[in-house]
Amino acid sequence: MMEMMLTLFVVSIILLISVNTIPEYNAGDKEDEISNISYFFKAAQTRSIHQEKAHTVLIDHESNKLTVRSLDREDIYEYQLTACSLKSGGLKRFNYLSSGNTNAFGSVILNCGGEAVRFVFQIQKGQFRIER
Repeated sequence: MMEMMLTLFVVSIILLISVNTIPEYNAGDKEDEISNISYFFKAAQTRSIHQEKAHTVLIDHESNKLTVRSLDREDIYEYQLTACSLKSGGLKRFNYLSSGNTNAFGSVILNCGGEAVRFVFQIQKGQFRIER
């Protein structure tokens, strides 16, 4: 029993020394915000494919948030932007179809700490790219 306790103690010390600290999430970090927005769009697309139903993504410039809504007009989830702000011009809404494709093409334009960031959507396959 003592050997096992000693082994666990040594392994714990080695892990404490070798493992780097986990970076803290900073709500005001623009890189984290851009990643979160990307995950938000991918989650909406995945939900549409999984449920085999179209979902609408609303880009609300006034309240600076993104919302995914079902065809029944039920808000499924929303994301309130903190580090970035939505700029006028560009998409105000689009649908992810049950196939995962989008019904519109265009951009969602953000201002992230003085840097212009664009999520450019394509109709084919519901893909988007991030332009900086």
